[in-house]
Amino acid sequence: MSNVIPLHSTGGFTRMDNDLYEALIGAELSGREIRVALAIHRLTAGYNKDSVKVAALYIAKMMYGDCGADSERANVSRAINSLIRQRVLFRDGGSRDPINFLSPKEWKLDQKSTVLKSTHCVENIHATVLKTTHIKERNTNTTPNGVVVSTDGNPEEKVEKVVRRKSTVEACPYQAIVDLYHTALPELPAVAILTADRRSKLQARWRESDVHRDLGFWAEYFFQVKASEFLTGKAPGSFGSKPFRATFDWLIKPANFVKVVEGNYNA
Repeated sequence: MSNVIPLHSTGGFTRMDNDLYEALIGAELSGREIRVALAIHRLTAGYNKDSVKVAALYIAKMMYGDCGADSERANVSRAINSLIRQRVLFRDGGSRDPINFLSPKEWKLDQKSTVLKSTHCVENIHATVLKTTHIKERNTNTTPNGVVVSTDGNPEEKVEKVVRRKSTVEACPYQAIVDLYHTALPELPAVAILTADRRSKLQARWRESDVHRDLGFWAEYFFQVKASEFLTGKAPGSFGSKPFRATFDWLIKPANFVKVVEGNYNA
């Protein structure tokens, strides 16, 4: 019996343009970004549409099911905005506007570094074994620096082992985050002074999640803001009012920060 599923009995097809198919195969995208791209393709080409209005939560349900959708919605939203920033996807407006694929010729994919980087800001100093011994068979003491020493009087075995492992969360790189803001959003009001209040709010956002303790996250966050006509003051104001324009202080407030990350800022 053949294990090959006859194509004529699958119940339908989703056609994919050859150039798009090959571009996705060769693209250095993350696993989540690829899955999001496939979901968008299913919702557009799969229903003979050029674009689709879809919430991050719906795509999260496609990827993780009902049980995992809520917890993964923010990650899916970040993946969507990353694909928009790399011009794989295009959306003119906020999270409720249509989204579609751009031609692979217009893609501006991130250059992936070949050097592994830590996203948890953890410094590890590995244990160094100076001499192999059976420590459990001796009377030993440990110094405040983590040096295990023998107390049996043998000078040649005075130092047995150095065990020192440091695991600390790096302090928030305030100025680096501000520099990313200025680079991505020159059209928004500049930050002239890093006040104590701004430092406090940045430190809180930095410590909220391992994901936030990565300057790459902040670069994507500000590019997500840049992609929004609403947040950058390009959308017309309602009832004749002036267009809204976000500021650095607005973007780092807890409630607003969550809205931008989840794409709900103009709801």
